[in-house]
Amino acid sequence: MPCVLNTGVTLDCRTSLGGVKSVYIGSTTGQAITISGEANGVITGVTAQGGTISITSVADLTTSGMFEFQQPRQSASLSETGAFSEENGTAFYTSVLSFVVNTLEGEKLDTLNILGQNTRLVVIVLDQNDRYWILGNASGAIVTASTSETGTAFGDRSGITIEVTGLSPQPMYELNIS
Repeated sequence: MPCVLNTGVTLDCRTSLGGVKSVYIGSTTGQAITISGEANGVITGVTAQGGTISITSVADLTTSGMFEFQQPRQSASLSETGAFSEENGTAFYTSVLSFVVNTLEGEKLDTLNILGQNTRLVVIVLDQNDRYWILGNASGAIVTASTSETGTAFGDRSGITIEVTGLSPQPMYELNIS
């Protein structure tokens, strides 16, 4: 199938903000993740774990086997890198989410341990522009790194930084839910 470029991108107004408001995470226990309603990089739903996780509205994010990790302002980020090989004929995308959990304590470290043991997570990010993004699209995401620290000075973070990575043959999808 030929890859024909059929659109460009215009310069937008300066109304976009960086950062992450909230992170929603659910475990799929190795089951496939199904996206629905894809058109031009935007999807209308996500289903996983035999339907246990089913996201088609904002309300589903906290009632469908997902757990919210609220983020302090200017502390979490989501980035995606595309890798393209002419020699191998491959293209894929790596999405990396870095988020924090303030206040270092045993219960939060236990949650981190459980996250780290999962082999496939459904991870949805709400950015500062009120857009939802899914990491790893159909293949899910995994915890790839963490740092737990007490800090040094009184003003330092005493908490956890968690890195989650998703791989996909397509760029991350925007999830259009209301």
